[in-house]
Amino acid sequence: MYKTELKRIIDVTAKACSMLLQSGADITRVEDTASHMLRSLGVAKYDIFTITNGVFLSAADENDANTCYTRICEIPKNSSDLGKVDLINTLSRDIEAGKCDLDGAEKRLCEIEKSKTYKTVFIILASSVASGAFSYLFGGGFVDALLAALIGFSYYYLFILLNKTKLSKLLTNAICGCVIALMTVGFVKLIPGVNMDKVIIGAIMPLIPGVSFVNSVRDIAAGDYISGSIRMVDAITVAAGIAVGVGMTILIFSRVGVI
Repeated sequence: MYKTELKRIIDVTAKACSMLLQSGADITRVEDTASHMLRSLGVAKYDIFTITNGVFLSAADENDANTCYTRICEIPKNSSDLGKVDLINTLSRDIEAGKCDLDGAEKRLCEIEKSKTYKTVFIILASSVASGAFSYLFGGGFVDALLAALIGFSYYYLFILLNKTKLSKLLTNAICGCVIALMTVGFVKLIPGVNMDKVIIGAIMPLIPGVSFVNSVRDIAAGDYISGSIRMVDAITVAAGIAVGVGMTILIFSRVGVI
C-alpha cells in the first residue's frame, strides 16, 4: 500500500469519527465504525484511541514498516444530531459490504458534512411542543402547558444564539434558566392560578442534557472511563447552569416579595 493511499484512508476515517463525535455518538460506536472502515479499506495494522474531545488514529502497512501515518483530531464542541450518526453508520456498512470505495466514501462524507440540520424555526417549534408536553406530563394544567410552550418557543432562540458565541455552557444555560424564571414569574403575576413549578419544569426540559448523560453511562459501562467521566461532568455542568439561573432568579424575587 502506498503511503499516499494510506494517508487518504486515515484522513477519511478520522473525518468520519470526528463527525460522529460532533453529532453525539458514544465512544464504542466511534471506535467500531473506525475499525470497520479501516479493515474494509485494506488496513490491517492500526491503533485507535478516542475520547470525547479527540480522535487518535495510527496505521501502518504490514508489509512496509516505513509506511505509516498518524492523525489527531480535536473535537472542541459536540451536540446531538442522530441523523448524521445514522448516515455515517450506513456509510461504514456500505464500505464493509463493498458497495462503496475510498473515493465514494470521501464524496459521501462531504455530502453528510454539508447536509443541513433542521431549520431553526423547526428546532424552536420542537422546543415549544416539548416544553408544553412535559409541563402537562408533570401534572400541569392546560394553561400551564400553554405558557410553558410559549416560554419554550421564546427562550430557545436565545439559546441558539448563545451557542454560537464563545460563552461557556455553564453561563449559557444559566442565562437561559434566568430568562425562563423571569418569564414564568411575569405570567404568574399576570394570570391567576398558574402553577409556577409546573411551568418551569416543562420549560427547562429542552435544555436537559439527556443524550450526554446516557452516553456517559454507556461509556463508563463499556470501560471508557475517561470519556464517560468527561461526558458526565459536561452533563452536570449544564444541569448546574440551569439550576443556578432558575434558582437565583426565584430566590431574588422571593426575597424582594414579588412571589
